[in-house]
Amino acid sequence: MNDKLQAAHDKLQEAVAEIVSGDEWKRMLSVAAKFHNYSFNNQLMIFLQRPEASVVAGFNRWKSLGRFVKKGEKGLAIFAPCKYRTKIEDDNGNEKTLQQVRGFRVVHVFDISQTEGAELPDLDAVRPKLLDGEAPIGVWDALVSHAASVGFEVVRDRKGGENGYCDFLNKQIAVRPDIAPAQAVKTLIHELGHALLHSEGPVASREVAETEVESVAFIVCDAIGLDTGNYSFPYVARWAGGSADLIKETAARVIECAKSILGCLAATTEDDEEMERAS
Repeated sequence: MNDKLQAAHDKLQEAVAEIVSGDEWKRMLSVAAKFHNYSFNNQLMIFLQRPEASVVAGFNRWKSLGRFVKKGEKGLAIFAPCKYRTKIEDDNGNEKTLQQVRGFRVVHVFDISQTEGAELPDLDAVRPKLLDGEAPIGVWDALVSHAASVGFEVVRDRKGGENGYCDFLNKQIAVRPDIAPAQAVKTLIHELGHALLHSEGPVASREVAETEVESVAFIVCDAIGLDTGNYSFPYVARWAGGSADLIKETAARVIECAKSILGCLAATTEDDEEMERAS
């Protein structure tokens, strides 16, 4: 089994390397880096003024991307922090510069629909694509049983835009209820990976954790005949930051976790077959 799992991991690593070596990846990162992550309050303000807004930026930011605000367009008001630099001395008498926020001011941003000019790269081109279709028979129930065996209850729930989450405190794994069975199984494996790998304490970083569990999901799904490449490859590429080294460094833990999940799936399948023969 180890050889097959290693082969699947190699396939993942090669696919990620191909994604991050492409021009579309570089253009996407370049453009994405120019957009701010707005606070919840600012997101709400944007929604109230323009519910259909999708990608927003300031006048000069659009200009740097080769796009220009159309004549007559009205900006969307948001709050921006007023930042000031303050010089202080530390205990050793060394001077340091700190940046402090002293209040907020109103600034204006514009949605992409309010601009015209150069086409932006397709930001969805290297984004995970949800799976469609059915999952292998019996896999969902087997995964739910495996989660229960390690103390986690599986529920169908959604808090925000996520496909699932692992609640370590309340020992729950949630999978959103409105996705296809194939995606639901992949998401459950992903969150089960969190439960198995990350329950005992803090991880090195969110990037490492997400790279590990989506790698587990890809390998397990590959073994059971479920192709998750269109989701897993870009997902791992993004969380690994395009680093092949990070994917290599997590290989041992990933393969061991995938092996344990597949072992439980095989055991559950054998139990079901024995029950069918007995009946």
